Amino acid sequence: MKPQRVEISYKTIVFTVLFLLGLFVLWSIRDILILLFICFVSMEALNPTVTKLEKYKIPRPAAIILIYVIVIAVFVVTIAGIVPILIDQTSELIRVLPSAIQNVNLYGLTAIDLSSQLKILESIPAQVTSLVISTVSNLFSGFVVLVITFYLLLERQYLDKHSRRISSDTKTHTLIAETLTRLEKRLGNWVNGELILMTVIGLMAYLGYLILGLPYAVPLAIMAGMLEIVPNIGPIITTVLAAAVGLTVSPLTALFTVLWGIVIHQSENNFITPKIMKETVGINPIITILTIATGAKLAGIGGALLAVPIYLTIETILTVLWSHKK
Repeated sequence: MKPQRVEISYKTIVFTVLFLLGLFVLWSIRDILILLFICFVSMEALNPTVTKLEKYKIPRPAAIILIYVIVIAVFVVTIAGIVPILIDQTSELIRVLPSAIQNVNLYGLTAIDLSSQLKILESIPAQVTSLVISTVSNLFSGFVVLVITFYLLLERQYLDKHSRRISSDTKTHTLIAETLTRLEKRLGNWVNGELILMTVIGLMAYLGYLILGLPYAVPLAIMAGMLEIVPNIGPIITTVLAAAVGLTVSPLTALFTVLWGIVIHQSENNFITPKIMKETVGINPIITILTIATGAKLAGIGGALLAVPIYLTIETILTVLWSHKK
């Protein structure tokens, strides 16, 4: 039996080299690509509102700026209302915690037993400091997202003209327009679903804190709703802060606060988020859970946050291409 010869043409070699080089370049600029995708999602989510404001004779740039001002104002007012309270509660906690530990006797646990267990809390200040530094460093990225999204929204109305520059084929224009229209609807529904989810979690937190007699239940509940947009880490931060406030009342209140935070977190992951995403976006609950879990496994918090919009984008593009192919 003669040995078979496998011939590889120079075109195959060139294609393979260029393909690998392209993958390397894409991987090198992955942070920029993620940033652009976030801007794209923001543009598609805000465009329907901007278009509605234009119907009231508001210029498009002014409509975009108005939306920015409202969103930033709500965020700043909420933070301004929460931070002073958290500072006061932290100072009060530091003042009363030594005496509270000395006097506690919870289910047979004495102060000595608890002091050995509470050593794990020594790392919390370092973690909080790291979080603050990370937040400050990301402010510039947030500003860049706002600027790029602003210009994308301005250019969104000239979509047809830009698509004609890419190709003169009418089918290509139709394909691009249909894809972006569907994406705009689905990503807009996803943003609405996130707002509903934040509201539901905030109300659940408020009711629990109110029943437990937790001081400053309203700002803590607002923080719980706002931090809901950060998967896993957001609920943990909220629970830790609420438990710290609960310690100023009693150790038992702090314990029940932590338990209530766990109940909310588990309900959110397994029932609330899948249900809301199914009603607003039309994603099967199992797919929602698997998508978020996969995103978290691959890219941490950012991956979990962007998992659903990435899935929606890929699914929409494939659906449109398949429908046109048929």
